[in-house]
Amino acid sequence: MSRPVNVYGRRYNLFVLRFCALLVVLAGYLTATPQSWADNRITFFRIGAGPAGGTVFPAAGWIAAAISNPPGTRPCEKRGSCGIPGLIAVVQTTEGGLANIDGLRNQKLDAAIAYADMAHAALKGLSVFAPQGPFQDLRAVASLAPESLHILVRKDSNISSLADLKGKRIAVGPRYSTSQNLAFLILRLHGVEYGSFRWFLLNPEQAANALSGQKIDAVMFLSRQDSGVARQMISDGVGKLLSLDPKAVTRAIASNPYLHASLIPSKTYGDQPSVYTVEMQPVLLVSKAKDTAFIEDLSYALWKAMETDQDNLPLAPMVYRDGRVARLGVPLHPGVVNFRTRMIDKGHEDVFPDPNDEMTKDKPQ
Repeated sequence: MSRPVNVYGRRYNLFVLRFCALLVVLAGYLTATPQSWADNRITFFRIGAGPAGGTVFPAAGWIAAAISNPPGTRPCEKRGSCGIPGLIAVVQTTEGGLANIDGLRNQKLDAAIAYADMAHAALKGLSVFAPQGPFQDLRAVASLAPESLHILVRKDSNISSLADLKGKRIAVGPRYSTSQNLAFLILRLHGVEYGSFRWFLLNPEQAANALSGQKIDAVMFLSRQDSGVARQMISDGVGKLLSLDPKAVTRAIASNPYLHASLIPSKTYGDQPSVYTVEMQPVLLVSKAKDTAFIEDLSYALWKAMETDQDNLPLAPMVYRDGRVARLGVPLHPGVVNFRTRMIDKGHEDVFPDPNDEMTKDKPQ
């Protein structure tokens, strides 16, 4: 009998310890009196993170731990928190990127994580965001590490290419998600038309367990190239990854400017050969109305956390260099631009190019 699949894998062990330490401090303040909250000027910051079984959720936890700095924690210079003094960031489960952006628009969230194409659609009022109209105040803080499309099937199946998925049962991700839209696009470009397969709206953890139990035939999901789902199923001898046709990748990129070609190298997942696929970046989003000085401080907290946790980064290592709208989907928040300028003034030109160099131009249409 196959063991349950862990979506997170090994990458977030350090994050778990760090976040648990934050929760211990938070518990103390939740049991304190309201007056003590006021005295210490505690501010809560809500981050929409998608479903708990999704691949973005642990990244949101890392961000929350990085920017939080409740009273009583060790200071930054003593290897303590370098977050914003008095801030407690809270990760909130949601249905996914669409719900995250809606929560941000309705001021039920302070920050949201969504893929770049969905962020751009919200900014312009396109696709599922057409009824609400453009979210013109949507702004980016940072890009997360790129996530590659993984197409996982059972190793004992007769499926060797995407064309073999005709007539099969496929998990494509949560409803209205970037994963769902991307799955339909990639399948169509490989000759698997809508209606020629059965599709299921499952997050990666649910889908992997269904695949392990032979209730579905394939799982399509976006994840960093150290997916706990893929690693466990491949190491257990249950799963294998499918490679995309290079011509289909070229056509996919032409139809979606936020997609980029990606290679999952051989041995990334045990004996799995290299896989040619596509990737996209999730983006940390806020409203333009968020205080500029606050977002500048938040950017600095993320920068310090990246310096500390260099081997456990859910943010792209070159997150600030890659801060172009062409990757993020929306303009940078003014606080981020101020932070970049500040860091350039301190001699970090190698990591922070000119913030006016294609950083605030809205390129893709």
